[in-house]
Amino acid sequence: MAETDDSNEAFVRLLAKHDPTIRSYIRASIPNSSDLAEVMQQVCIIAWKKFSTLDDPENAFVKWTCAIARYEILKFRRGKARDRLVLDDDIIDKLAEEGIEESSSRQHWLKALDICLAKFPESRRDLLLKAYHPDTTIKELASNMNKKPNALYQILSRLRLSLVNCIEQNKAF
Repeated sequence: MAETDDSNEAFVRLLAKHDPTIRSYIRASIPNSSDLAEVMQQVCIIAWKKFSTLDDPENAFVKWTCAIARYEILKFRRGKARDRLVLDDDIIDKLAEEGIEESSSRQHWLKALDICLAKFPESRRDLLLKAYHPDTTIKELASNMNKKPNALYQILSRLRLSLVNCIEQNKAF
């Protein structure tokens, strides 16, 4: 029983660590969030069931899981083949390959973003996060801050420029 618990713990730890990369891989082929969630769920179930067959989990988990995802994407697409907007399998393969290649780069960008956001004063960081919240409009945010939308756009523009410059300096980390 302890070996199964250790295996389950290792699987959950690796899945949590690599979830963004796996989702990015799937998102390259399936941009719809509900479809992505459906495919991701299937990938997780299959990976969990077959995890004990993986020889080197620490080093092979992402590629192995993305291989499972590739087959699940193709299976999902076959099920949706009646839809008008379905990409050719060759294009799906190319997008998936590019997604894997870019995932490392994305991770560096995300780390740099975290570093840079942490350097911002809390009020500015909160402003940026609020401005990009899907349920917030600039007009509402400006009103809540007793500012005109154009003034808020100027503030956000300066913050974004600072953020971009910081990310460029820190993305190598």
